[in-house]
Amino acid sequence: MNRISLKELVLSGVALAAAAISPNLFWIAQAGYAKLSTLAVWVLIPSIVVVFAVLWIAGKSGERRLVNRMIAGGLAGGLATIALEVVRITGFHLGQMPGSMPELAGVLLLNRFMLGPSLLSNIAGWSYHFSNGITFGMIYAVIFGRKPLWVALGYGLFMAAGFLVSPAVTALGIGFMGHQMPGMPVTVVLAHLGYATVLWALVRRWVDEPEWILGRRDGHRAATR
Repeated sequence: MNRISLKELVLSGVALAAAAISPNLFWIAQAGYAKLSTLAVWVLIPSIVVVFAVLWIAGKSGERRLVNRMIAGGLAGGLATIALEVVRITGFHLGQMPGSMPELAGVLLLNRFMLGPSLLSNIAGWSYHFSNGITFGMIYAVIFGRKPLWVALGYGLFMAAGFLVSPAVTALGIGFMGHQMPGMPVTVVLAHLGYATVLWALVRRWVDEPEWILGRRDGHRAATR
């Protein structure tokens, strides 16, 4: 019935802070604060290094619960991104999405805004897109563990709302929260709910302990599965 140790709490906090950086860089760039290509070099890459450093330190320190959650959440988030993309691409082909966000991200990452997408920029953009799915999955698993489905769906709605109110949507020229293209917010919400559902199912299977980050390590909470 031991609570989370101070070491695990600190390492978890560092991991969460570093993982949260990547998804926020795109809207920071779209808001005009800095180029995404600059942020990638000076912020994104160091944040990824920090995540792997925490994972290595946690492994060396015997913090098995944190290691399990980081790896399980990251893998689950990457696979859940495929579900998100199925919905997003379907919406795009139905004319309910203004364009390909991963391709736009790739153009911005390689500073090719005046040149347009290339094979390399598309690879960079899709890699960045999936890295965001991985970090969102890692954040969910570390904080919540094996919480019920409604928690994951709430997490997905939070992600969707965060994207819709961000400068990234306004910069697409479809108004605040995409209100000038009514199908776009619907597609975004459905895509993130699909992501959340797959994330929940995989985390439920792969995370060893059901408790959330501040929960006790006792078997009486197994009912949260």
